[in-house]
Amino acid sequence: MSRRVDSAARARRLLVLLPMLKQGKTVAIEDLAAAVGVSAQETAADLATLTMCGVPPFTPFDLVDLDIEGGNVTVYLEPSGIDRPIALTASEARALTTALETAGCDSGDPLFSKLLASTSPEVKIEEIERTVRASTAPGGVADLYMVLAAAADAHEKVQIEYLTGATGRLSERVVQPWALVNRLGIWYLIAYCERSGDGRVFRIDRIRSAERCDSYFEPPEDIPLAVTPEPDGLPVAEVRLAEGAPAPDDRSWPDAAVAAQADGTSFVRIPFQTTEWIARRVVAQLGSAELIGPTDARKAVRDLAGRILDELGDPSD
Repeated sequence: MSRRVDSAARARRLLVLLPMLKQGKTVAIEDLAAAVGVSAQETAADLATLTMCGVPPFTPFDLVDLDIEGGNVTVYLEPSGIDRPIALTASEARALTTALETAGCDSGDPLFSKLLASTSPEVKIEEIERTVRASTAPGGVADLYMVLAAAADAHEKVQIEYLTGATGRLSERVVQPWALVNRLGIWYLIAYCERSGDGRVFRIDRIRSAERCDSYFEPPEDIPLAVTPEPDGLPVAEVRLAEGAPAPDDRSWPDAAVAAQADGTSFVRIPFQTTEWIARRVVAQLGSAELIGPTDARKAVRDLAGRILDELGDPSD
């Protein structure tokens, strides 16, 4: 069965191609194709797409200008700014730390070091470091996530060992991974289970092992992304955000209900599955959020903040 190339894979190819296209240089399309791992025909189509890419204000002098002829591509103009060093704002850095956290990375991962090195000089590096530490999830699913994400991207079947929550039994099954979804701090795999003959949702923290099968499948056109549980019936945390604190977004604070207060603060009610998850969300606000309740979640915030302060040490030393 043929493998369908998705938009995410193509976007990654475009990003790889960009730094290889230097103004005034002529490059063989076959060489570019070998570098990104696709055919010369696909690479030529990618290059055509890049001619519509650039930087604001997107005048003809801000776009990629190239010519394809006789199996070669000649670059006449590369937009200024593409090769500038990245300088992330505080909000961008916070968004990326959240993404790394949900991917299962810990604070020792080299990606965090690269993130800190790419932060704008105007942003206090100490604040971003605290955000990184506060947003970091405990390890345990990072390796599984990487295997499943790569298999889903390649449309490759995976054999998993899964611990069923209701029965406590460990079973082996072959699944066709469709998507990975984070719901209230828990990662889920949405997949077609060949054992049951139907679509299923698996909690990643209950997958004991995952091995790619070198056998491919065609995913459905419309992948269902709904996972359980729904927020109804879950415990609800009550959080007060200080005046000027970033407004909660649905990605970091899913299903949150926000009520603005007359004094400029905000009152947030958000369902959660684990106290560790809500504690990381609160501590990552760097003092601009106060968890009012429940009591066990407040304790989790105190414990996490204490660990971070112990690791950072006395700033006067």
